[in-house]
Amino acid sequence: MGFRVNTITNRQLWDKDSTEDNAFTVIIGNNGCGKTQLLVDTCVYYQEMYSRLLNSDSPHIATAVRDVKYHLADWSLLEDRFRHPLPRKLIAASTSQFEKFPLRWKNKKDILPNGFYAYVGSKPYIPYQSPSTRIASKAIQQLLGNERYEERKLAALTNFLHKFDFGGLLRLRFKVAISSDDFINLQKGEQIQPETALILKEAMEEYEHEEILQFIEYCELIVKEPEFVLTLNNISFKLKHLTKRENAKDYDTIDRHIVSTLLRAGLIQLENLETVRNTYEHSNFIENLDIQNVSLTGLAKRSSGEQCLFLLFLGIISSIEDNALICIDEPEISLHPQWQQRFVNILQEALANYHGCHFIIATHSPLIVSDISNQSCRVYDMTCDRLLDAEPYKQRSSDYQLATIFHNPGRNNEYLITQIIEVLDGFCRPDDTESKTDELISRAKDLLRFEQGSDIGDKVKTLLDILRKTMEAWQLK
Repeated sequence: MGFRVNTITNRQLWDKDSTEDNAFTVIIGNNGCGKTQLLVDTCVYYQEMYSRLLNSDSPHIATAVRDVKYHLADWSLLEDRFRHPLPRKLIAASTSQFEKFPLRWKNKKDILPNGFYAYVGSKPYIPYQSPSTRIASKAIQQLLGNERYEERKLAALTNFLHKFDFGGLLRLRFKVAISSDDFINLQKGEQIQPETALILKEAMEEYEHEEILQFIEYCELIVKEPEFVLTLNNISFKLKHLTKRENAKDYDTIDRHIVSTLLRAGLIQLENLETVRNTYEHSNFIENLDIQNVSLTGLAKRSSGEQCLFLLFLGIISSIEDNALICIDEPEISLHPQWQQRFVNILQEALANYHGCHFIIATHSPLIVSDISNQSCRVYDMTCDRLLDAEPYKQRSSDYQLATIFHNPGRNNEYLITQIIEVLDGFCRPDDTESKTDELISRAKDLLRFEQGSDIGDKVKTLLDILRKTMEAWQLK
């Protein structure tokens, strides 16, 4: 069965049976109600649960951890023995500059080669990197660090890239975080700069000292050849040096896991990423392409909406596994309304071959709520602390969403105007039955709740004044 987050900090996020379908919980609520913090609390909770699992003194659990680590047992064995549901992967993603997801969460006992936790965001601040490049760095690290590449992941990546006019070819330039002087100081055992000491300290939270020394040797190779080309299509995934060796027939392929590890350890950083427009999509052409003669576009030169969509999906698709938990904060940032309205649908299409995942999305966008499906989706209204069926809100107008669940109808809300006119018409042409009268009065009272939030000059306020007077006159009869 699939993974589901049922309750976090006494807030219910799911109330249906767990199935193999991917599930979506869309969190809405007023500013300051704690939507982002709820996502953070969810991440921290499962990080702590995973740590408890790895550090358990129970031989029964320790044996399961070992067997899963060496692929002798399925992940479900861990949950059975730990007696607590755990996602197969925890992904936190946002393009917001104000997101609060944990940047780092590392455990030396982690049994997953690419890590239990994947962060796709703009932290930490690095002066020479644009926000988009910082986010891309996290996504590229996850992309390169996958233990194996299944056809479904390659298909999801290439289909997404081609669908949004990104070809299956990326040009990457890396920068080593340690200065050349500190390379020499490390080799001689002499004092290093405080910045280098901090990088090494953070790397040692996950890696042993001997491993880090080996990583530093690889860094020297990156200094000599910092640029690479990444090609992917439905059947292959390769990372190659940008330049050929003299008399070589092809570009040298580099072990992508090494580059991923250096990124994860913080020893190198992505300095620039360039994409190619979807002109070179045929795999045979890409394989024989002279990358130095191809016109590429720096990611920062794409529109802000293109960048946000590209980075979110690249990070999520690169990281996702079956039964994963994916927390997404405010995906609507910089997205055109058309893309907001299709965001959940795009997720569903791109990840249709992955199963049992739970997506928890915090949003202010009524268009995203309108895009949810009715079978495996719920809406959590944080302001009122209630979990709602998604069906009434599917493919409804923004004015409907704003009036019914966002608690902020705005000016001249057309949904409310239509509803008020219908009720007024009912009072003018009343049915003889008592139930019809009771229904009209109930609807009128419900609509009159919006009086307090309506401004002078708002058509809704004008009609509500008429409705109140009509209702009073009706009840005096």
